[in-house]
Formats: sequence, structure tokens, C-alpha cells
Amino acid sequence: MTPRDLLARERNTELFLLAGAFAFIALAWRSLGAAPVEIPAATTRIVSQFVLSALAGNVALRLIAPRAPANAYAICCFLTSAGLAFVLRLAPDSAQDQANWISIGVLAFAVFAYLGTRHDLLRRYTYTSGALALALLVFTGVFGTTINGARLWVNVAGQSIQTTELIKLLLVLFLAGFLAERGAVLAAPAIKLGNRTYSSLPYLVPLVALLLATIAALALLKDLGSIALLVLLAVSMLYVSTGRARYLAGGVALLAVTGLAGYFAFDHAQVRVDAWLNPGDDPAGTGYQAMQATYAIQAGGITGQGLGLGQPETIPAAATDYVFSAVAEELGLAGAFGVALLYVLLLYAGLQASLRAEPPTGGSSAPVSRCSSPSRRRSSSPETFGSSPRPASRCRSSATAARAWW
Repeated sequence: MTPRDLLARERNTELFLLAGAFAFIALAWRSLGAAPVEIPAATTRIVSQFVLSALAGNVALRLIAPRAPANAYAICCFLTSAGLAFVLRLAPDSAQDQANWISIGVLAFAVFAYLGTRHDLLRRYTYTSGALALALLVFTGVFGTTINGARLWVNVAGQSIQTTELIKLLLVLFLAGFLAERGAVLAAPAIKLGNRTYSSLPYLVPLVALLLATIAALALLKDLGSIALLVLLAVSMLYVSTGRARYLAGGVALLAVTGLAGYFAFDHAQVRVDAWLNPGDDPAGTGYQAMQATYAIQAGGITGQGLGLGQPETIPAAATDYVFSAVAEELGLAGAFGVALLYVLLLYAGLQASLRAEPPTGGSSAPVSRCSSPSRRRSSSPETFGSSPRPASRCRSSATAARAWW
């Protein structure tokens, strides 16, 4: 760590981008203060806590990873400022709790930023992470609280915590460690040892076992959303690590099967899907929320009604599941598109970071075999001197490459 690292260009750029998040929350604060809505008396403290927490994250990165890309953390803070603004608008009683969770989140971010520089330490706990994910699922099933048909929350010190968010993190750690260790083997269509050829599929057994156990536990919790995210996460990481289309096809098939099974097994899933497809069939009952959300988006127009000037309270779950409708009504299509664009930029920032990351120690595998220009050498022997050089290796035929991709 040097003084130059503390003043790294990436961190200074990040600080400049954070000014946008601070400006947004400041404008939202003033707009809500002028609107005929109730906001917490401690709004000044809440906004100040967010600003200080965001700045603390910037300082932590200066100390831990001064050359890390500047855009990812700044985008997260901008999305957080938008979320805090609408918590102040829609659920003012929860605004202080939201600010506290933001501070806790920044602290956790700093911890994992440090752990991100210690790949060797994280890989020691690959299977421990998977076991903890399953243990947390069982704990949620036994001690959790059922809300709207799904058992996803655990009450801790008066706070409802959705444990599936922590489970996703633990599974990412497991998948990253497992694929760093086995990715090269899984990418090969077959393993040759001497004169014998062995399939690489048995190496998938730990991953498939954990995946199926997690899906079964989530099914008992009636959480189809987390099942879909888990399958997509595992399949996408497996495909990116190996480049084998068979894993992608198998994951899509598994997702379809679990989705259909969940639809027919859980009544609340059928009600939600039917209300999503045909909200007009029961506009005063199961389709009421979807219909009101549609009206709210339409009422927002291009520039919106103005923060604090809409009627998002007509949507029963505006503060939770339907907050995007409130954004579209009060900030308009422009504001809603801006929020969606921030998520796209965050995805892009994550892809950039993954491309910059060094391959794991012990070997790496390229998802797609490429034909490179081999070096050519001429022999000085009389029989080959002056003859056309022969490449050291040849590109495989398209059929062979297609089989390797599959």
C-alpha cells in the first residue's frame, strides 16, 4: 500500500460517480419534503447515514483494492439511493431500518472485498459453503415464518431476514470453488488415462447432489423463485466455466421440469401465474394488484407525476413486490428506464470484472477451442530446407469442434 494507491484514479473516478447518488437522494429528500406525504422526522439522519456509509465503502476499497474497477460500487450506491428514496416515500416507518441495513451491507461488502483478494482462503471452504447453505435451508424450514404461501423469512431480534439471499451467496462460493477445481475436467468431453477413456460426468456428482438437495429443500419451503434463480445461477456458471452446451441444455430442461412441477404442486403458484397471465379475469380479486400496477405505469407517462405526487398506495404491495410500478408512476418511463439501465450496467461491470480476473491456480480451461496461428519453423536439413512449412497443429474440423462444444 502506497500513497499513490490511496489516491488511485479508479477510486477518484468512483468518488465522482458517487456524487450522482448523493445528488439523487438529496433531490428526493427535498421533493418529498415539499410533497403532501409523510416522511420520517429523522430523514436528515437517515440520508446522512447513507452518505457516510457510501463514503466508507470508497475508503475501504482504497485500502483493500485500490485498482478495482470504479463503476460497480458506484452503480450499487446509485441503486441503493433510489431504493432508500422510495422507502422514505412508501414505507417511512421502515426507513431507519433500511439505512441500518445499508450500513451493514457496506461493512459486509468491505469484508468480502478483502476475501476476494484471498482466493486460496475462500477455496478452502468450498464444500463448507455448500453444507452451510443446506443447513440454513433446513433451519428456515423448521424455524421460518410463512408469508404469502412461502416460508422464506426468519425473525431475528425483531427483524425479518430472508435467508435465501444468504443462501445464494454461499452457493456462489461453493460453485466458484468447485468449478475452479473441476472446471478443466468438466470441459473435456472425455478423460484419457493411458489407453482407456473415461467420462467426465462423474465429476458432476457433488454439484448435482447439492443442487438437487437445495431444490428439494426450496420446494418444501414453496419458494419457486429461488429455485429458478438457483438453477440459472448454477447452469450459467457451469457453462461459462466449461463451454459445454450439454450442461446448458440440461439446466434449461431441469428449470422447465421444476417450474411445471411447482405450478401443479403449489396452489399459490397457480394463482400467481394465472393472475399474471390474465389479470382481467378477476380484476377485483387475484388480478387487482396487477391491474392497479398497470394503471400506475400508464399514469406516469414519460416524465412521471413527480416524487410524492402519485398514488402508489392503491397498489397493495407497492412498497415490496411492486415498487417498480411506483417508480414508473412518479418518475415516469424515463426514471423506470434509468433504473433498468443501471442494472444492465451493473451486469456489464460484473462481466468486465470476470474478464479481468486471473484464472485459478492449477490450470484453466477455455470455453471454446480456438485455432491459433502456430509458429512455423524451417528445418536446416537438406531434404526439408526451402520446402513449404507445415503447421505444428491443425485446426479441427467444424464437426469435431461442434462435438467438443456439445
